[in-house]
Amino acid sequence: MKKHYIFIIASAAIFATGCNRLDIAGMVVNRSDTEERVADWLDYNAQHSEPVIENAPDEYHIYSCSDSHYSERDSIVPQGEKDRLYKYITAERNDPKAVFAIHAGDMVNESGEAGFRMTHDALVYDSVNQAKNDPCFLVIGNHDVYFDCAPFFKQYFHTSTYTVTVNTVSGYKDLFIFLDSGNGTHGKRQLEWLEEKLSHRKDYRHCFVISHNWLFRTSYNYTTTPAANLPQDEQYAFMDLMSNHNVEAVLMGHFHMREQRQFGGVQYLMTDNLNDSGTPSYLVLKVGEKVRYEYEELEME
Repeated sequence: MKKHYIFIIASAAIFATGCNRLDIAGMVVNRSDTEERVADWLDYNAQHSEPVIENAPDEYHIYSCSDSHYSERDSIVPQGEKDRLYKYITAERNDPKAVFAIHAGDMVNESGEAGFRMTHDALVYDSVNQAKNDPCFLVIGNHDVYFDCAPFFKQYFHTSTYTVTVNTVSGYKDLFIFLDSGNGTHGKRQLEWLEEKLSHRKDYRHCFVISHNWLFRTSYNYTTTPAANLPQDEQYAFMDLMSNHNVEAVLMGHFHMREQRQFGGVQYLMTDNLNDSGTPSYLVLKVGEKVRYEYEELEME
């Protein structure tokens, strides 16, 4: 009987690995460790300056998307000008008030390098159709660490634990903190790093945090497996940090459906799946004296 159960579990894992859509496959195959990845990210940061956006308008826009799930084998997302990630970054680069874009994780949907290369290529500046070459800052998601994919993320995007500072023309400073939650935990070292960054919160007008994994469980997302969801005690500690340091908003993805929650004075915002078979959308954060946001539907032909 015991062998029978082992056979069923192994068969399920093999099947899941083949279709690359079920979290159980990543649970079985994933060997990437949060603490090791964060050490790599912070080592990279120590050797390279963290990004600073200078001379931004006092009121500017930030675009945020997630879960594009590129898959070369399944041809989920067409390449070229019909590519949804390309359309998203083009919308941002043609918005005169926008200063950068965000991808909140899950760039890929299968093993191998292809999905990361496709993501990188979609974000390359197109001088014909895009008014300016704004950067897109990314964090790693659970699918981006499955099937030993983390080295490919590192190869193309270098770090997932870092800050971006925006300095406006009138001297305001805003802080954006990017986190790795690919294994369903931020990990000890990263949380210590986060606390240190938040200890300087008073130096900034606004503060935002970007991490892949949505923190709340509601009726429609109970069916998603818990492979990439934060442990409850860490979730509470993380949300206390956000509230205690007056973080304005936390931007997330993972569950493929927009949602907004306010807890402890902090706005938690989840974006849709950019690979949605219907009409995908993205988030536009409007940062000024006050912080506002709205969801925009991606224009599809």
